[in-house]
Amino acid sequence: MARGKKTMRFYNNSGKLENVIAFLEQVQEKINYININCTVEGRDIEISLSGPQDLQHLATERLKRLADKHLE
Repeated sequence: MARGKKTMRFYNNSGKLENVIAFLEQVQEKINYININCTVEGRDIEISLSGPQDLQHLATERLKRLADKHLE
């Protein structure tokens, strides 16, 4: 199984800290099957995924849905 690292970047359009916290809590709760490293600077959120590519793909889809829900 291929392994690697993928980095995704999100922007907090809402500008609310509560939304970032809710987003990160949901990420921690729902994506617990792959290694995740998150960095937040201002409104920018960077998430690095490392692990098998099939799990990275699954995590990517879930991250996009969570970002749409919390960061718009």
